Amino acid sequence: MSTPTTSPRPSQLPPPSQDHYLGLTGANAMATKAVAETEARILKAIKHNAMVCIHGHVGLGKTFAVHTVLRRRAPEATVRLRYNNGANMNEIRTQLWRRLDLPGEPPQSVGPCDQQIQDALEAEPRVLLIDEVQGLGMKALEYFRNLWGDDARRAAIIFVGSGNARQKILNNPALHSRILDWYQFSPLTPTEVQAIIPAYQQTWAGTQPELILYGHGSFRNWARITLLLHDALEENPDLALSKDLIRWVLSRIDPTTRHTPQRS
Repeated sequence: MSTPTTSPRPSQLPPPSQDHYLGLTGANAMATKAVAETEARILKAIKHNAMVCIHGHVGLGKTFAVHTVLRRRAPEATVRLRYNNGANMNEIRTQLWRRLDLPGEPPQSVGPCDQQIQDALEAEPRVLLIDEVQGLGMKALEYFRNLWGDDARRAAIIFVGSGNARQKILNNPALHSRILDWYQFSPLTPTEVQAIIPAYQQTWAGTQPELILYGHGSFRNWARITLLLHDALEENPDLALSKDLIRWVLSRIDPTTRHTPQRS
């Protein structure tokens, strides 16, 4: 008698094509130190059903790194949660209920609703990915701590956030004391920029190091710079990548950057 097979659960993670800002064509996933450090934290969380936090300024690639790692390590087990700023508890529970694919509508009564959510988390291994955690209130953070449970440890939880995300968790001592590990994203160093950007997208291939260092900012900013450069070079075949062209792009992104065209 053959054993029935179950279809794999569809992944809740977005396709890799959506990872890059504005869907930048030809952008490659770069194996940075930050991605490796993120993977180390996520693997610990999965191994121990623990809670970890990935945080840092906007645009540094936190969500990209977390998605990249979870696609490799827990594509079917990941429950992806992303709430609007200041989401109320009904919105918190309802999205979680639906992401866990529980039947019907969540019960209006909090007790039965939470019990079914807890039962679903205990039924099979899950990884809760909670992005934009800086927008959650104290009640929501406390809810996820209780949902995790000291003894039950019902799921691995990955908190991801920018701005005051770390401070939000620090202000909740009960949650803070239970975070197994943290990782703070930082901007690329000049050495990392020179090593990574030439392979990031074809626009930068073979570019002189001093031109690459003329650009700056977060990965999201690099995507914007690259997209505008790509369009400019595509629309004006006589142009070549130069310091002047990069400065023009920077002036488009940041109006405080002055651009005075160089005379030939």
